[in-house]
Amino acid sequence: MFARHRWLYGAVPLALALVWAAYGWLASEDGPGPQAPAPAFTDWNFSPYARGEPLPAVQHNADAARTADAARAHVQNVLERGSLRESELDGDWGRWVEGQLQPSRSLRQRFDYLLTALGEADPGHLRHWIEQEVTAQKNAASARQVLAVWDRYVTLQQHRFRNTPNVADPSTWAAALSERTQVRQQLLGRDWAQAFYADEEAAFAQHIEQRKAGVRVEPDHATLLVANANTNADQLHAQRVQQLGADAAERLRAEDQAWADWERRLAAAQQALNGFAAAPHLSAPQRLQAQEDHLAQHFSGAELQRARALLLKER
Repeated sequence: MFARHRWLYGAVPLALALVWAAYGWLASEDGPGPQAPAPAFTDWNFSPYARGEPLPAVQHNADAARTADAARAHVQNVLERGSLRESELDGDWGRWVEGQLQPSRSLRQRFDYLLTALGEADPGHLRHWIEQEVTAQKNAASARQVLAVWDRYVTLQQHRFRNTPNVADPSTWAAALSERTQVRQQLLGRDWAQAFYADEEAAFAQHIEQRKAGVRVEPDHATLLVANANTNADQLHAQRVQQLGADAAERLRAEDQAWADWERRLAAAQQALNGFAAAPHLSAPQRLQAQEDHLAQHFSGAELQRARALLLKER
């Protein structure tokens, strides 16, 4: 996942806004207006979860309970004392009709808020926290439904898109939008993909049509926030200075350089991990240990947790 989904790696909610806003895909702060009730899980069969059966690979025993409690305590500490301290939990646990979770954007807002804690808490910690929070507020069957959506949403964040939109080249936008719409529907199901993304996809599609029709769109500061490989660095900096001021332009340039360094190191680590995975003389445990050791040698602290979450997907 080397596309610039900066919010997945970052530890502050601002990162989420910067990346999506850069491509004009950020929904309004107020969120979507009232919606007619959407059919629950049109694309998924959730009858097992409704009956209260455990999720695959979940062991309900004393060790698992202690692990879950420790994970929940860790996430709670991050929320209260980490980078998210003094912020309010965004979104909610979704809309419910007779015990069935309905597709809604508010659940994505809750997920996005929690994912900004990556680097301070790993995905497993967050998953345990969600399970216990929803169980406490509702019940275990409701928690299983929320976790099923969470798992698919995290899978979507790890997806590597082939088409990368270039802010400076409108001809790249339609293909990028089309691919994202298709993948979102494949991974989330049509109803959940629409609930999570329909508003911003429609807004961006309209923006694309306006550009094709020659309609002048007023400059948006958001388009200056994120650089990419096709951006002229000097020209971008000059535009930033003009519209955002010299101090803000310098901070953004430093951020661009830090992000480029992170992507370079992450790509190098991915190549090395692929080599270990393909090594015929190593057993499966040895491959995993070699990968872990390599990451520990090249990353530390919060970066190490982020690299693990991105590169060691099957553990």
